[in-house]
Amino acid sequence: MDRLTQIQNYFDGKMTKREAEDFLQWFLSENDNEEVQAEFDKLWHANTRSEFDWNGQELYHKILKSKNNERSLNVAKDEPTKRSSTRNNWWKVAAAVSLLIVASVFLINRFDIIESTQEVYAEVIKNNPAGQKSKVYLPDGTIVNLNSESSITYAEDFANGRTVYLEGEAFFDVTEDPSRPFTVYSGGLSTTALGTSFNIKTYEANLTEVTLVTGKVKVEKEGSEERVFLIPGERAALRANSESIQKDKADLQAITYWKEGVLYFDQTNINEVISTLERWYGVEITASKLPDLKCSGTFQKNEYLTNVLDILSYSVGFEYSLDGKEVKLEFNQK
Repeated sequence: MDRLTQIQNYFDGKMTKREAEDFLQWFLSENDNEEVQAEFDKLWHANTRSEFDWNGQELYHKILKSKNNERSLNVAKDEPTKRSSTRNNWWKVAAAVSLLIVASVFLINRFDIIESTQEVYAEVIKNNPAGQKSKVYLPDGTIVNLNSESSITYAEDFANGRTVYLEGEAFFDVTEDPSRPFTVYSGGLSTTALGTSFNIKTYEANLTEVTLVTGKVKVEKEGSEERVFLIPGERAALRANSESIQKDKADLQAITYWKEGVLYFDQTNINEVISTLERWYGVEITASKLPDLKCSGTFQKNEYLTNVLDILSYSVGFEYSLDGKEVKLEFNQK
């Protein structure tokens, strides 16, 4: 029996408690994959769970808790990714990091829970390492395309409302629900929508960009009363050294190319090109000295890294060597 069929049987209540326990032990192990995770998420949030002779949700969280006791729940923001020491097991590590991680914690500050009530919300963290992208189904049906080196955090079943916290970059296709606004907090901005699609990018420490594709959104600067409203084709940007949100027109195709697996540069500084390639392919790139230059080019879906480096090396002028996940650049002297 394939795993997708097992998932359906689990939600249809066709498993014995022992079979369900074995299945959940596997699902929460390092053998999980994106397709299985997405299917499980979709059925879980669709509220299609049948009434079991035993408490399926209680069993799920019991196994989850035992798993969490065996490994850290937190991906530390300032902890370096241990790519160099685990190069031979890189794909195994990537799969493990992208697992569904749910921690039952008291979210006193973030969700304004009154301490005396002792309400507990489960926090869901979806995290992609460098070199990996994924599609995430949220409890309300919203679909999130999550870029590499990015993560989103939200309360399970949106118990506290439709609120998401983003680090990195993601494209949100929001399910319409006028009674419950959908809000994303990222890089000093909050973006609120009822039903729309938009892209948020926060890779740079001093820059956050929100680009609207469809519908309408409200973008607010956290800690102030400043806000702007976007219509399709507009972008809001907040820089660390700026006191206000800047609004301008955006190239929607260029901004959402990544979602389709297309790598795109348009007069992009070489530093940003290198950072993008590191995220895109999960590699580490070093260069003795970077010249002040810009790059342009469009690379088709899932282009090999070597092809990208061949083209860039010819147009920009550098030699490169590739050893596993390590790339060294040597620019031509002029």
